Amino acid sequence: MRSTIVGAFLVLTGCGQMMITVDAGPPELICDPAVTTPVTLSATVQAQIFDKQCKSCHNAFDASNGDYSDAARTAAAVAKASKVAPALKVLEPNNLGRSVLWLKLNNRKGPAGEVLSGVMPPGGALPADQQKLVKDWICTGGT
Repeated sequence: MRSTIVGAFLVLTGCGQMMITVDAGPPELICDPAVTTPVTLSATVQAQIFDKQCKSCHNAFDASNGDYSDAARTAAAVAKASKVAPALKVLEPNNLGRSVLWLKLNNRKGPAGEVLSGVMPPGGALPADQQKLVKDWICTGGT
């Protein structure tokens, strides 16, 4: 028995260096390492995303799911724990897979299978350029 185990070990290691590839996950959950310039809420994301796509529903009149009517309110709303998945934040800096905002934009469940109650925006997915802007914002710190 011992010689079989030793023989198997030699076969596995005797072929030179073994290459191990790690599945990084679905592409929509991977930050692009080439994006190094921070994308900020106040400089672009508020005006291009939240003002145009979100604040008609997420506003001071009904802030039950976050008030995104200006940059200060949006920053406060995304820093909180999610109502639909309390173990997750609305935005987890540098972590798309734990950011409920990103998961809802991509109609995905949470990392532990949490159902996040619907895709956002309700009328359909954001255009690719707006999705990339939100992704780069989260991946560069979400500030």
